[in-house]
Amino acid sequence: MSVRSDARAAATVERIAVWGVAVLAVAALAGLVVGPGADLRTAAPSADFEGSYDNATGAVTVTHAGGDDLTGESVALAVTDADNDTTTRLLWANESTLPVTEGDSVTVDDPRVDSNGDGNYLDADRSVGFYLEPGDTVDVVWTGRLTGAPETRTETLETITIGDETG
Repeated sequence: MSVRSDARAAATVERIAVWGVAVLAVAALAGLVVGPGADLRTAAPSADFEGSYDNATGAVTVTHAGGDDLTGESVALAVTDADNDTTTRLLWANESTLPVTEGDSVTVDDPRVDSNGDGNYLDADRSVGFYLEPGDTVDVVWTGRLTGAPETRTETLETITIGDETG
């Protein structure tokens, strides 16, 4: 009888070990889904942007300076006039012109200067209806849905403040 009792005890220890390993595997998978793995799958892209302002032409240029390529539905600029607290949203790229990659840039001007002398004061890629000046801001806004994300998201990736030193 002692042989049978040892065999039964060994079988029970094996079962406990197998169930323990199974529980750990399920916990690890659950941790990836609701923990950091979920954030990696559904987080907004991470990219850096630089802004340069030319006071003489009343234009600000925003450049993708590195990080993730921007795909999705759109990349826009939200330009805010600090004096009047008004915002103009300008499309940088949409689904047909994405991705925005490192080195890509867009220039926004105001109606103050006809920089190329053609009689049209809106000479850049995009234009706003107010004068750009120090203190105004440009938000780079991404809209998209990453693989595994439940819905479309809109995120401000960077805010650039126009300053005297960039002129």
